[in-house]
Amino acid sequence: MIDSMAKQFEKPKGLLGKLAGTIMYFENRKINRWSIKNLQIQKRDRILEIGYGPGYGIKTMLKEYPLIEVDGIDLSEKMLEEASKRNQKWIQTGKLKLAKGDIVSFQPEQHYTKILSVNNYPLWDQPLQSLNHIHTLIDKGGKIVLTVQPREEGSTDHTARKLGEKIKQDLLQSGFKHPVVSYKKVRPVLTVCVTADKE
Repeated sequence: MIDSMAKQFEKPKGLLGKLAGTIMYFENRKINRWSIKNLQIQKRDRILEIGYGPGYGIKTMLKEYPLIEVDGIDLSEKMLEEASKRNQKWIQTGKLKLAKGDIVSFQPEQHYTKILSVNNYPLWDQPLQSLNHIHTLIDKGGKIVLTVQPREEGSTDHTARKLGEKIKQDLLQSGFKHPVVSYKKVRPVLTVCVTADKE
Protein backbone atom coordinates (compact mmCIF):
# COMPACT_ATOMS: atom_id res chain seq x y z
CA MET A 1 0.00 0.00 0.00
CA ILE A 2 2.79 2.43 0.90
CA ASP A 3 4.63 1.62 -2.34
CA SER A 4 1.42 2.14 -4.28
CA MET A 5 0.88 5.56 -2.71
CA ALA A 6 4.49 6.56 -3.37
CA LYS A 7 4.03 5.77 -7.05
CA GLN A 8 0.88 7.89 -7.11
CA PHE A 9 2.84 11.01 -6.19
CA GLU A 10 4.98 10.52 -9.29
CA LYS A 11 2.18 9.81 -11.77
CA PRO A 12 -1.23 9.91 -10.08
CA LYS A 13 -4.20 7.99 -11.52
CA GLY A 14 -7.50 6.50 -10.38
CA LEU A 15 -8.86 6.66 -6.83
CA LEU A 16 -5.42 6.63 -5.19
CA GLY A 17 -4.40 9.30 -7.66
CA LYS A 18 -7.25 11.53 -6.50
CA LEU A 19 -6.19 11.02 -2.86
CA ALA A 20 -2.56 11.77 -3.74
CA GLY A 21 -3.68 14.91 -5.55
CA THR A 22 -5.65 16.10 -2.50
CA ILE A 23 -2.68 15.46 -0.19
CA MET A 24 -0.36 17.33 -2.56
CA TYR A 25 -2.83 20.23 -2.71
CA PHE A 26 -2.71 20.85 1.05
CA GLU A 27 0.98 19.98 1.59
CA ASN A 28 2.13 22.27 -1.16
CA ARG A 29 0.20 25.41 -0.21
CA LYS A 30 3.01 27.12 1.73
CA ILE A 31 5.64 25.84 -0.66
CA ASN A 32 3.70 27.08 -3.70
CA ARG A 33 3.20 30.54 -2.24
CA TRP A 34 6.89 30.84 -1.37
CA SER A 35 7.91 29.67 -4.86
CA ILE A 36 5.53 32.12 -6.54
CA LYS A 37 6.94 34.95 -4.43
CA ASN A 38 10.45 33.98 -5.57
CA LEU A 39 9.27 34.02 -9.20
CA GLN A 40 8.79 37.82 -8.89
CA ILE A 41 5.83 37.89 -11.25
CA GLN A 42 5.22 41.01 -13.34
CA LYS A 43 1.72 41.84 -14.51
CA ARG A 44 2.13 40.70 -18.14
CA ASP A 45 4.39 37.68 -17.67
CA ARG A 46 4.00 34.51 -19.71
CA ILE A 47 4.56 31.64 -17.26
CA LEU A 48 5.05 27.90 -17.65
CA GLU A 49 4.52 25.58 -14.70
CA ILE A 50 6.15 22.15 -15.01
CA GLY A 51 4.38 19.49 -12.96
CA TYR A 52 1.31 21.55 -12.07
CA GLY A 53 -0.32 18.70 -10.11
CA PRO A 54 -3.85 19.52 -8.93
CA GLY A 55 -3.46 23.14 -10.07
CA TYR A 56 -3.18 25.08 -6.83
CA GLY A 57 -0.14 27.09 -7.92
CA ILE A 58 -1.79 28.02 -11.21
CA LYS A 59 -4.97 29.09 -9.42
CA THR A 60 -2.96 31.24 -6.98
CA MET A 61 -1.01 32.97 -9.75
CA LEU A 62 -4.02 33.73 -11.94
CA LYS A 63 -6.11 35.05 -9.02
CA GLU A 64 -3.34 37.39 -7.88
CA TYR A 65 -2.08 38.44 -11.33
CA PRO A 66 -5.08 38.48 -13.72
CA LEU A 67 -3.12 39.89 -16.69
CA ILE A 68 -0.59 37.05 -16.92
CA GLU A 69 -0.83 34.05 -19.24
CA VAL A 70 -0.01 30.56 -17.95
CA ASP A 71 0.77 27.24 -19.62
CA GLY A 72 1.19 23.97 -17.74
CA ILE A 73 2.77 20.60 -18.54
CA ASP A 74 2.35 17.49 -16.37
CA LEU A 75 2.88 13.75 -16.91
CA SER A 76 -0.41 12.74 -15.31
CA GLU A 77 -3.76 12.54 -17.06
CA LYS A 78 -5.45 12.60 -13.63
CA MET A 79 -3.70 15.84 -12.68
CA LEU A 80 -4.71 17.33 -16.03
CA GLU A 81 -8.34 16.56 -15.12
CA GLU A 82 -8.01 17.93 -11.56
CA ALA A 83 -6.19 21.11 -12.56
CA SER A 84 -8.61 21.73 -15.44
CA LYS A 85 -11.62 21.52 -13.10
CA ARG A 86 -9.99 23.82 -10.56
CA ASN A 87 -9.06 26.42 -13.18
CA GLN A 88 -11.86 26.08 -15.72
CA LYS A 89 -12.70 29.78 -15.90
CA TRP A 90 -9.18 30.72 -16.97
CA ILE A 91 -9.09 27.96 -19.57
CA GLN A 92 -12.34 29.33 -21.00
CA THR A 93 -10.96 32.88 -21.18
CA GLY A 94 -7.77 31.69 -22.90
CA LYS A 95 -5.48 32.74 -20.05
CA LEU A 96 -4.51 29.12 -19.29
CA LYS A 97 -3.48 26.16 -21.43
CA LEU A 98 -2.80 22.80 -19.80
CA ALA A 99 -1.06 19.86 -21.45
CA LYS A 100 -0.09 16.29 -20.60
CA GLY A 101 3.46 15.26 -21.42
CA ASP A 102 7.17 15.39 -20.59
CA ILE A 103 8.94 18.75 -20.48
CA VAL A 104 11.91 17.30 -22.38
CA SER A 105 9.79 17.05 -25.54
CA PHE A 106 7.35 19.92 -24.91
CA GLN A 107 6.98 22.22 -27.93
CA PRO A 108 4.84 25.22 -26.93
CA GLU A 109 3.49 27.87 -29.27
CA GLN A 110 5.31 30.65 -27.39
CA HIS A 111 8.32 31.38 -25.20
CA TYR A 112 8.07 32.34 -21.53
CA THR A 113 9.30 35.10 -19.25
CA LYS A 114 9.12 32.84 -16.17
CA ILE A 115 9.20 29.06 -15.58
CA LEU A 116 8.21 27.39 -12.31
CA SER A 117 8.42 23.83 -11.00
CA VAL A 118 7.47 22.75 -7.46
CA ASN A 119 8.24 19.29 -6.04
CA ASN A 120 8.79 17.90 -9.51
CA TYR A 121 12.45 18.20 -10.50
CA PRO A 122 13.68 14.94 -8.82
CA LEU A 123 11.07 13.03 -10.87
CA TRP A 124 12.45 14.14 -14.25
CA ASP A 125 13.88 11.23 -16.24
CA GLN A 126 16.36 13.48 -18.09
CA PRO A 127 17.02 16.50 -15.84
CA LEU A 128 19.97 18.04 -17.68
CA GLN A 129 18.51 17.47 -21.12
CA SER A 130 15.23 18.94 -19.85
CA LEU A 131 16.97 22.01 -18.42
CA ASN A 132 18.83 22.54 -21.70
CA HIS A 133 15.47 22.45 -23.50
CA ILE A 134 13.88 24.78 -20.93
CA HIS A 135 16.72 27.26 -21.50
CA THR A 136 15.56 27.57 -25.12
CA LEU A 137 11.96 28.22 -24.01
CA ILE A 138 12.77 31.22 -21.77
CA ASP A 139 13.11 34.75 -23.11
CA LYS A 140 16.33 36.64 -22.52
CA GLY A 141 16.07 38.18 -19.05
CA GLY A 142 13.66 35.47 -17.93
CA LYS A 143 13.72 33.56 -14.64
CA ILE A 144 13.39 29.91 -13.59
CA VAL A 145 12.37 28.74 -10.10
CA LEU A 146 12.86 25.11 -9.01
CA THR A 147 11.55 24.21 -5.54
CA VAL A 148 11.80 20.81 -3.87
CA GLN A 149 10.94 19.40 -0.46
CA PRO A 150 12.81 16.06 -0.29
CA ARG A 151 10.25 13.28 0.21
CA GLU A 152 12.19 10.05 -0.07
CA GLU A 153 12.40 7.94 3.08
CA GLY A 154 15.05 9.14 5.52
CA SER A 155 15.26 12.69 4.14
CA THR A 156 16.71 15.34 6.46
CA ASP A 157 17.59 19.03 6.29
CA HIS A 158 21.00 17.91 5.03
CA THR A 159 19.27 16.15 2.13
CA ALA A 160 17.64 19.45 1.16
CA ARG A 161 20.95 21.31 1.30
CA LYS A 162 22.69 18.71 -0.90
CA LEU A 163 19.79 18.86 -3.33
CA GLY A 164 20.00 22.65 -3.45
CA GLU A 165 23.65 22.49 -4.45
CA LYS A 166 22.90 19.86 -7.13
CA ILE A 167 20.09 21.93 -8.65
CA LYS A 168 22.35 25.01 -8.65
CA GLN A 169 25.09 23.13 -10.51
CA ASP A 170 22.59 21.61 -12.97
CA LEU A 171 21.24 25.09 -13.79
CA LEU A 172 24.74 26.48 -14.33
CA GLN A 173 25.61 23.51 -16.56
CA SER A 174 22.49 24.23 -18.63
CA GLY A 175 23.44 27.84 -19.28
CA PHE A 176 21.49 29.66 -16.58
CA LYS A 177 23.19 32.46 -14.64
CA HIS A 178 23.19 33.93 -11.12
CA PRO A 179 21.64 30.96 -9.25
CA VAL A 180 20.39 31.76 -5.77
CA VAL A 181 19.65 28.96 -3.27
CA SER A 182 17.24 29.60 -0.38
CA TYR A 183 15.55 27.42 2.22
CA LYS A 184 12.26 27.40 4.10
CA LYS A 185 11.20 25.40 7.15
CA VAL A 186 8.10 23.47 6.08
CA ARG A 187 7.17 20.27 7.89
CA PRO A 188 8.38 17.59 7.80
CA VAL A 189 11.73 18.61 6.29
CA LEU A 190 13.58 21.69 5.01
CA THR A 191 12.48 22.86 1.55
CA VAL A 192 14.91 24.28 -1.03
CA CYS A 193 14.23 26.83 -3.77
CA VAL A 194 16.76 27.67 -6.48
CA THR A 195 16.24 30.64 -8.79
CA ALA A 196 18.33 31.50 -11.85
CA ASP A 197 18.23 33.84 -14.84
CA LYS A 198 18.73 33.64 -18.58
CA GLU A 199 20.98 36.41 -19.84
